[in-house]
Amino acid sequence: MTTSFIQSGLAAALRDQLRPGGTVAIGDGVGALRCLDDGTPVSAVISAAARDIGSVRLILGWVPTPLDGLDPNAFAEIVALMPGWGLRSALACPTARFVPTRLSAIPPLLTGVLRPDVLVTRVVERDGRLLFSTEVSWQRGLADAGVPVLAVLDGAAPCADAGPPLDPAVVHVSGRNDEGPAQIPPKDPQPVHNALADAVLRFVPEGARLQYGPGQLGTALLRRTRVPLRIDTGMLTDAVVDLDKRGMLIDTPSATYLFGTHELWDWADGKPILRGVDYTHDLTRLSRGEPFVAVNTAIEIDPYGQVNVEGRGAKVVGGIGGHPDYCAAARMSRGGLSIIAVPTAVNGRSPLVDTLSRPASTPAHDIDLIVTESGHADLRGADWEQRRRLISALFE
Repeated sequence: MTTSFIQSGLAAALRDQLRPGGTVAIGDGVGALRCLDDGTPVSAVISAAARDIGSVRLILGWVPTPLDGLDPNAFAEIVALMPGWGLRSALACPTARFVPTRLSAIPPLLTGVLRPDVLVTRVVERDGRLLFSTEVSWQRGLADAGVPVLAVLDGAAPCADAGPPLDPAVVHVSGRNDEGPAQIPPKDPQPVHNALADAVLRFVPEGARLQYGPGQLGTALLRRTRVPLRIDTGMLTDAVVDLDKRGMLIDTPSATYLFGTHELWDWADGKPILRGVDYTHDLTRLSRGEPFVAVNTAIEIDPYGQVNVEGRGAKVVGGIGGHPDYCAAARMSRGGLSIIAVPTAVNGRSPLVDTLSRPASTPAHDIDLIVTESGHADLRGADWEQRRRLISALFE
């Protein structure tokens, strides 16, 4: 470790960096900090410092697991960029709010109107250099912009960061642990997911770049493909390990988050996989090169193909995320496809609704195909009335 890294306690470092009315961001993903080496919850340390300093704003990204020890009342405001079940208790606080945004728009937000004064996150050391671990997301953009990084050095976490070492001038090592990232075991696909995957894979050419989601459908896609594929996605899951073992993975995959278990951590460690969302979700890059096929799902679809991925009515399941980024890029890609794959019914309810119960996450004109386990609607070249007829017939 170079001597330019400042060694200090996290609480002291926060009080040194923050002033009343300041803003703190917590690194997101499965690598979001949980505990220091003495077992103290990191969120409790940040909450206590915020309470002492006063009028502190908290910025939260994608939080897949609850932030133990977080006291929402310690902050003047909590701003969430990707609501999910890990943030349900925090978002119930009257001072908490969700800013609807596609993932590619988060970096300009965080270097502009929502710029934090400090980022608290996990890092790893390799050959005396500090790098990110299981996610890069929007964090590198903050570090590159000169935002001070209060880092907890994790001796047990993998390193899949494809970028250069973090600038020692902005990184302050303020704690250590050996906890590693949170593990999220994958769920095995059900027969409906396998049927959906088979229906989708008919449209995925050999050598294409595939974007997939982290759920059961994504696992089924990677397990059931019979042609080699490139992976260019947001979250890389355990299923890519099996894809590689079967000789079906072309080149090193690209992602901004890892999401899985030790099987994925061990496989990804040392590989240059993870880059910031300004790269992974860049529409210009994604739409060029080999055909780009984006396979996403939906909670609700209206008769013209507008998609809602956030929830039903007041019940929020997740954020907008990269859904509109990937759909738009795939729609623009020569030979690519923007595919929405959904079962005809989930818990007895059809995803097709007359009117979305929440604002549209992705516009209808960025959807090429809607695929179910029993058929598909090809919307390419269809006008609005034709789209309505094709989609309605698919769910009859």
